[in-house]
Amino acid sequence: MSPYRRLVLAFSTCFLLFQNDLSRGQNPVGGAGTISVEDRKFILDAAQSGFHEVQMGMLGVERGTNNDLKAYAQRILDDHTLSNAELQALARLKGVALPDPTRTDQSAVNLSRLTGINFDQEFVREAIEGHLRDLAAFEKEDQSSTADVDIKGFAHSTLPKLRTHLEQARALKP
Repeated sequence: MSPYRRLVLAFSTCFLLFQNDLSRGQNPVGGAGTISVEDRKFILDAAQSGFHEVQMGMLGVERGTNNDLKAYAQRILDDHTLSNAELQALARLKGVALPDPTRTDQSAVNLSRLTGINFDQEFVREAIEGHLRDLAAFEKEDQSSTADVDIKGFAHSTLPKLRTHLEQARALKP
């Protein structure tokens, strides 16, 4: 098993343990469980996107044909793994059960079927589109006057990395 898969497996195991507490109606850290529908949606969407980015990073490291793309994929994998852990802790604090991180999304399945330059081109296209969507959602949360302060803080602190990822994806030449 590759070190990347072990990392994802370890992350997923920790996540499932935390989610198990929440599914039994417990809030293991005693945080407030009442947040707005919009904040809950932001957490769930950010988690889904973060899980997708980890899967994309793993695919890029394994299948990319270009060393710059592979280095970018490793940065995405590393950064989003850390960001996902932060979001997981925040979701736990706010009483939000996150989706299963081990479920592969269709976009990653489709990407995994490609090889060579076709893989590289689609990887870059998806990286740009995904980070544009993420930036819009995170900026909206960061600028919201009604957002939970902790969730808004997470969005604010994540924005610089998302902007950097988008700039780096645009600079890739597959």
